[in-house]
Amino acid sequence: MGELHTVALNRGDPVSLGGVDVRLQFEASIKFTVVEQDKDKFGQAVGSSGRYKVSTRGYMYTVMMRDGAELIAYHWHPGGSSDVDFPHEHIGTAALSPNVPLTRRDHLRTGRMSFESVVFNLFQIGITPLNWNYPKILEMNQVAFDKWKTWG
Repeated sequence: MGELHTVALNRGDPVSLGGVDVRLQFEASIKFTVVEQDKDKFGQAVGSSGRYKVSTRGYMYTVMMRDGAELIAYHWHPGGSSDVDFPHEHIGTAALSPNVPLTRRDHLRTGRMSFESVVFNLFQIGITPLNWNYPKILEMNQVAFDKWKTWG
């Protein structure tokens, strides 16, 4: 408990995505700790089944082209080597046109992004789900996430 852990999708290797544009890939890693709690975010006592929870301490989610060109990335890396410690997104070079006043280095502030929210966004850009019940599955997991998050 209390130690920082990292979990990476597909052992850190990009996952090829199917759908409208089969050239897309996705990488995801989440830093977390396991914490003990005696009350939920509403101040209510928790039973033994809710005493421990995973607490997100950072994440890196990246959608890229197969050649490695970044399309969009969601980052939150507090305490890292960057002076940017708020949750943010980058619009990658694969999505920028020459006449846009953004660069891939711009940090566009976001709220904290759950893995479920990022996966939902993947479906919005045309990724084909393997399970057509995905809206219900994502919603169920997002509700559980929202129930136990201790921020916002």
